[in-house]
Amino acid sequence: MTIDELYKAFNDIEFQATRLLKASSLDRDHLNRFNLRAEEIRQQLVSMRLQGNIHETMSELGMIDEDYLPKLSFGRKVWNILLFGQHKKRFQAKGQMRYFMSEVSKRKQLFAYAKGELNVD
Repeated sequence: MTIDELYKAFNDIEFQATRLLKASSLDRDHLNRFNLRAEEIRQQLVSMRLQGNIHETMSELGMIDEDYLPKLSFGRKVWNILLFGQHKKRFQAKGQMRYFMSEVSKRKQLFAYAKGELNVD
């Protein structure tokens, strides 16, 4: 991947992240495309061996778990039984949304920082 392609990839991932963060509901297909593109950029940045802390963070970063479901504590399980399963649906939907938004935001910030570091050099 050339530097120009990398800058285009940075702009693309920033646009996709902004679109995901502003959405009111989660589009699984769009999240999958974002996840694949972020992994492609991450692998490129790891192979470039940037500064120490960026390289360490990028090499430790994994893909977003698209099948993530938050764990239910004992109290929430009891509450779920009393509400005939309605609490679990709302809790898991909100937990998934919170997880996906935090992961997308983290990657957006990390790639913006890496792009800024490439601009300095």
